[in-house]
Amino acid sequence: MREVLWIALLAIALVYTIALAGLYWLQGRLVYPLEQIEAFKNADVEARTEAVVIRTDDGLDLTMRYKAPPDDDAPTVILFHGNGEDLFQRGHVALEMIEAGYGVLVAEYRGYGGNPGRPHEAGLYADARAAYAYAAARSRNIVLHGYSLGSGVAVQLASVAKIHALMLEAPFTSIVDVAAKRFRLFPVRLLARDRYESLAKIASIDAPLLIYGGTKDGVIPPEHFQRLFDAARGDKRLALIEDADHLDVWTMGGREHAMQFLASLQPTRDTLQA
Repeated sequence: MREVLWIALLAIALVYTIALAGLYWLQGRLVYPLEQIEAFKNADVEARTEAVVIRTDDGLDLTMRYKAPPDDDAPTVILFHGNGEDLFQRGHVALEMIEAGYGVLVAEYRGYGGNPGRPHEAGLYADARAAYAYAAARSRNIVLHGYSLGSGVAVQLASVAKIHALMLEAPFTSIVDVAAKRFRLFPVRLLARDRYESLAKIASIDAPLLIYGGTKDGVIPPEHFQRLFDAARGDKRLALIEDADHLDVWTMGGREHAMQFLASLQPTRDTLQA
């Protein structure tokens, strides 16, 4: 009986070790599931924006989509998408921003949408810096909008760049916090290579901030939105969208909050230019 028990324990330990090793080696696919998937298409986005090739500081040429602002005073909004989509799936947001009179740069990451390279945290930060440099050379006011994974990219960029405002849709405190809740049996805080520690950075951002997310988000718990909001300083707003989940925040009410927030920046812009 004791021998059978030891065999069972060893089998359990072996299975756990294999699962742990698999989680470690496959974490890149979990964080970046659309890596190397060819770009989706959106005819309206293609018609309203132009494809631009932007070089990163580590030498990658990334294709993104750009629409110049209609005048010198209008901000350009840089959109950073989530991990399970490409830039065209932020197309509905881009088109509504354009209709509202804003410039838009829909950023794309390395390894996504046919772009070269492999995605990783430092790489996506480099991609964001390149997108910012391109937009800032053409617009005096830059607003960042980050959705899900893109929120971590946007927070990092906002912590080191001069921006006009920051909007975060369904943001997390960190990738590790999300993974730790999902994989409770594994020491993910020790295993994670990419962390996106937004909670540790957000207090350093000196720009108007909007955080919005769904009350029924099953991917990133709404408590993340509140913790980020509490840690931020200065001009900040939090909007919890009733009955919205992770995928429909924009259409369930996020759009109205985002547009009102952008419109509220107009007096600040006028004052700065006076």
